[in-house]
Parts: sequence; structure tokens; C-alpha cells
Amino acid sequence: MRHLQAVVVVIACALALLSAPALAHDLQFPAENACPEVAHRPDRDPALRQQIAHTASGDIAYYRFGHGSPVVLQTGYRATVAEWDVAFLAALGEKHDVIVFDNRGIGRSQPEAVSFTVEDMAGDAAALIDALHLRDVTVIGWSMGGAIVQQLAIGRPAALRRIVLMNAPAPGRLGVPVPPEIAAVLSGEPGTTFTSVMRVLFPPVALNAAQRCFRANMFSPADYGSPKITATVTQGQSALLRDWAGDDATEVALKAVQADTLIVGGADDVVLPPQNSDALARLIAGARLWVVASAGHAMMYQYPDALAALIDGFIEQTARNSGGNSGRNSMPGAALMKLRATPLAVDARGHQRAQ
Repeated sequence: MRHLQAVVVVIACALALLSAPALAHDLQFPAENACPEVAHRPDRDPALRQQIAHTASGDIAYYRFGHGSPVVLQTGYRATVAEWDVAFLAALGEKHDVIVFDNRGIGRSQPEAVSFTVEDMAGDAAALIDALHLRDVTVIGWSMGGAIVQQLAIGRPAALRRIVLMNAPAPGRLGVPVPPEIAAVLSGEPGTTFTSVMRVLFPPVALNAAQRCFRANMFSPADYGSPKITATVTQGQSALLRDWAGDDATEVALKAVQADTLIVGGADDVVLPPQNSDALARLIAGARLWVVASAGHAMMYQYPDALAALIDGFIEQTARNSGGNSGRNSMPGAALMKLRATPLAVDARGHQRAQ
């Protein structure tokens, strides 16, 4: 009976969202096992090997697994493919052809790279998509990767069908940049410890679990080393983020983006606070914004299954709809069934949010 009542509540909320004019909604994901036993870890597949795409931009090292429509994941600041949560990737791979790759200057991806502008890195993503002959592509950008995906949608719109921005920075005056003390930790300055990094990636309620389980949950193929993040990469990516924070012109360009867009922000993200997600939702026409309660910057480690279900539902819905408004302002019931929905209220910024 309780299950039936929950289903009725979720369906009612879904119907409300179909007609809701606002773009922003809160979500409370159910708690997930911090140290999950992933039944079919893609990184434990003996057939999985790193591949090299010889692209117009240069060599790009990537892994590919799963079946279905292609999903390309663009990682964040000073991150490698190992920073993706393996349970999240495994869940995406159940229905999608998943491609993860190292950014230029990292590992076997353009190891001699010296230029790290957002245009450079968006060009790399587009070149990989072209080299792999992908169609109907969803590109997911996390953290700094979200800025790169925004630039990709602006400069190479034909390369993708839809975008997902996870804890991504908004450009220019509309964004809230990474606080200096947190940037120092993420840049690996002297004195940085594993615990200090976990403290900025996760909210206090998830910190103990993160310290226990983070390393075991990383994507770790047998043939993948631990690429060193060089000073050149750190300086180049830091400059990219500074330039993005001062780039008011991109605000105008984002208003012309036509790709279906899902924006997911962590309510407790201290690296890139959710005001960034709010700003992006106002800029990108028809974008859906979901703010996840109790989620930090590395939310895919906290809620791998629920986040993958949310993204899969978005892909499913936009695949059924040909880009019309009905596809952009709704969410499929199948995905909502996996979430705990709550009544809507209006917040101080005028967005509709759950209470």
C-alpha cells in the first residue's frame, strides 16, 4: 500500500511538472550504498582496453563500453577518467554506449599540449565525436567539463543532440567562481591531503563514507596508469576557469543554444555553488534544472544510480520528442519513479522549487 501511495504521489508530481512554467525543481534522492558492489563493473571487463582516436585535434585516449545511444563524458578540473564513479558509469552503460576520455595534456591525450582554452578543449570533444562517427550524441560535462560542453554546444552544435551540465560554472558576471581557498586545494598546492580534497568534494554528511569508499569507487581499468597532472596542465586549466569567470560574451551565445539541456546542481556544492546552475537555466532556452538536496560537487559518487536514472530519463524523453516544448518541459514517469518527489513552492529567486 505504501508503495502504491508513493507511486500515486510521483505520478501527480509528474503531471504537475508537465504544465509548470518554471524551470527549476528540487530533488531528494534516496540514500545509496556508499561502497556498492557493482555487479558488472566496466573497468573489470578483461576486454576493455584504452583506445586512441587519431583526430583532427590530435590523439585522444578513451574507453568505450555499453550499448545504446552514445553518451560522451567530459571530465573536470585536473581530473582523469579515473575520477568518474564506476557505479554511475555502469548504470549509464546499461542503456548507452559510454565514452570517457582524458583531456589534452593528460596521459596519452595530446601529451605535448600547451594550449588549454575552452575552445581548444571543446574542439577536442568535437573531434572525438567526429572520429568515432557518433550520432544522436548526449554530452555530459561535470565541473569545468560543464564549461567545455557549453562551448561545444555554442561552437559545434551539430556535434551533439543534447547536453547535461553537472555542477557546472556559469560564465562571466552571472557565475559564482570557485572560492580561492577551495581552488588552492583542488590545484594540489603544498599541504593538500586526501581528506582536504574530500572535504571540498562532499558535504559533511557524506564525508566519512567518501573517505572510506572513494578510491574503491573510481573507474580503474587494468591497463590504465595514474597519469601525472603536470604544472602545465594545472596552469592551463586554471587559466581556462579564470577566463570563463570573466567571459560575459558567452552569456549572449548561450541564449542561442538549441540543444536539449539538463542541468543538475548539488544543493551543498561548495566548489561551484548552485547559483551557477540557476544562472545557466535562465540563459539556455527550455533547459530543465534539478537541484539535488544534500549533494556535493562529486554528486555522482553519492547518488550514482539515481543520477544515471535522471539522465537516462532525459535522454529517453528527448529522443521521443523532436525538440518541441513538450520534450523540454517534462520528465518521463519512468525516471521519476526512481526519485522521491515533493510539493512545489516558489523560492526567493522566483523559481519554483520543492518544499
